[in-house]
This record gives sequence, structure tokens and C-alpha cells, in this order.
Amino acid sequence: MTTEAHGMGPAGVELTGRGLRFARGGQEILRGIDLAVRGGERVALTGPSGSGKSTLMAVLAGLSAPTAGTVTLDGRPLGQHGARLRRRVHMVFQGYALVALLTAAENIELALRATGVPAGDAGTRAAEALRLVGLSDRAEHLVEELSGGQQQRVAVAQALATRPAVLLADEPTAEQDPAHRDVALDAILGAADHGAAVLLATHDADVAQRCDRRLHIVDGQLSEVEALA
Repeated sequence: MTTEAHGMGPAGVELTGRGLRFARGGQEILRGIDLAVRGGERVALTGPSGSGKSTLMAVLAGLSAPTAGTVTLDGRPLGQHGARLRRRVHMVFQGYALVALLTAAENIELALRATGVPAGDAGTRAAEALRLVGLSDRAEHLVEELSGGQQQRVAVAQALATRPAVLLADEPTAEQDPAHRDVALDAILGAADHGAAVLLATHDADVAQRCDRRLHIVDGQLSEVEALA
């Protein structure tokens, strides 16, 4: 089923999947998915465990190659334009993907330096991102010294600091208490105000309610849920 919004976002960014299929071990996980997420949009991706949410996110991020179909960013196939194009897409993983023996700030700075950001600018952007998620006072703490919820917010801060064109977040509030959930969610959804396309996989109905649109995946097939207020 095709699930697309009408009109371009403020930055003209568009991440599109066409005919996406993905199989592993003889099992088809994604079964012909079409979707588009555009700059300025906040889109929730919901569905039961095992429905294909994480797989779809990994395919859209260019981390897993689809068995069939294509992912494009602004009309260019993600798989054919290498790391430079994929760097415009940042994914917040369920497992955080942080280096335990680096500090919160160092993890963010490392990601920025890898994209060519100068050291001074990387430090400034890391500090600002940690402030957005309420972790300024944990900047110099090793990741292994942080709680699971704090690590999750560091991962969110890392994504925001890269200023991605597309922000994909896989259950980014699952480890948060209600107060910190709102802090993390405000920061993620705020990326759309700067023109990013935001796709957020979640089991939390309150989180989904704050998005502009909701896509629902069951048994590897995608459908659009009624427009959200």
C-alpha cells in the first residue's frame, strides 16, 4: 500500500521507499512497502513486536539492502551514492550504538568529526545537543557510568548534533520515565522544525499522538492510520 503525504516539507527533503521487500532465512519480513517522509514531517511508525519496524528502519537508513525495491533520498538511490548520501540520514538505534569507554560528549564529537566537522565546532554542537536532552551535567561522564535512560538520550543528542536531513529513531523513548520521555521527544520532534524528515518507531500511543501522521505495520505490510491532531 502506498502511504504518502501531500506537499513538500520546508527543506524539500524527501526519503522514499518503493516496493521494499526484505527476507532473511527464507522468511519475508517486509512485503512490498511504499512510503514517503518529507522535510518538516513527524511520522510515527507503530506495530506489534516482530512486525518489521526495526527492519524497515534499517533498510530506510541504508544499513540493510532490501531484497527488492529502492530507497531514495531526494530522488537519488541511497544504495548507489555511497556514504556521503547516507550521512544525511541518521538513525537512533534501540541499542544506542555508543562507545562505553568514551564520555557522552566524546561520543557525539566522534560522530561529528567522522563527518568532517572541525574539533571546536564539534565540541560546541555536542554541548548544545546534550543541553537539549537535559544532560549537560553528564557531558564528561563515561557512557558506562550512565543509566540506560541517560544513554538513550545521549544517542538522541548524537543524532541531533549531526543535523540530519532525515532522522530515524527506533523506540527512542522506551527507557525514559515520563518527564525525561517528554524531553527526549521534544528534541526529536523539534528536528522537523529545522526541516528534517522525522520517522519515529514507537509502541507508545502518547508518543505517536504527537506526530503528524501514523503508519502502522503488521506482518511486513504498511498502512496509513487516520490523520492525527
